[in-house]
Amino acid sequence: MILSYSQSRSRLLRPAFTLVEMIVVISIITVLLSVGAMSLQNMTESKGVSSGIPIAEGLFAEARTLAMSKGTNARVYIHAETTSREQQDLARRLRYMSVFYENTDDEGNVITGEWIASSRGESLPQGVFFDQQLSELNGPIIPQDTATLPGNRTPKTCYYYEFNAEGIISDPGLSQGSEQTARFVLRSGSLPPGASAPIAGKNKRDVGGFVIWPSGRTSLFRSPNQIDSSL
Repeated sequence: MILSYSQSRSRLLRPAFTLVEMIVVISIITVLLSVGAMSLQNMTESKGVSSGIPIAEGLFAEARTLAMSKGTNARVYIHAETTSREQQDLARRLRYMSVFYENTDDEGNVITGEWIASSRGESLPQGVFFDQQLSELNGPIIPQDTATLPGNRTPKTCYYYEFNAEGIISDPGLSQGSEQTARFVLRSGSLPPGASAPIAGKNKRDVGGFVIWPSGRTSLFRSPNQIDSSL
């Protein structure tokens, strides 16, 4: 059967979307895009903290191994300089970490106060910072010192964790009569110029870290409530 032009045209054409249907479709797409963007943002923030923990834990393991292999003391330094306005210091503050060891003479005796960088150091992911306040919560005070970090020409204020030649964490150590163990905690958020601590992002529970036992070994926190019961 041969169709006329008008008949074939009517079969080929399909009813177009009405205005109401178009509005409904656009609304659904908008909602899906919004949900997707929020999910992606949450995944990115969570990934930042979870990616930062292995970096930090690796540096702690490096310092402990270095101390035992060289028969000396070793430290993990965390950049904490607040007075400098240099771009490098602003980018490094509470994010850059480096391992140092205390030098020894030819006979293996420790040269007190002569600290040497063992590597170039590592930076935590963008938007992830060392949180001194949460690290000291239910734990000992994190000590501070100055060190000329790799890439810096002048000494910078740093937090530090120290291991002795036996691989035991010696600073911050257990206070007399106290069972508080050293803690290392990261938080996602922001760090405005001049601020001494990071400001939490939208998700205040986006924290993570580990305990450093007296033996020098580490154990990860399994939930934010282990870090701070109020989270």
